Amino acid sequence: MNAVLGALVAELRRRLLGISPEEIRYTFEDVRKELRATRAELKDELAQLRREVDGLAGRDDRVTAPEVPVPEA
Repeated sequence: MNAVLGALVAELRRRLLGISPEEIRYTFEDVRKELRATRAELKDELAQLRREVDGLAGRDDRVTAPEVPVPEA
């Protein structure tokens, strides 16, 4: 009897929520893992960009644009 009642409750939850509580928990864990992975990738990309920008900032052979005269009003 308990098994039948449990199955009915689980089916009712599934119909009301669209997914079971176990699936919700699994989905949240997946999202957390994906966010952590994305954050790590972004941190690596930012570090690489900072190294590139720092490398450019130290260059002495940069070409500066010619100054454009501004007419006085």
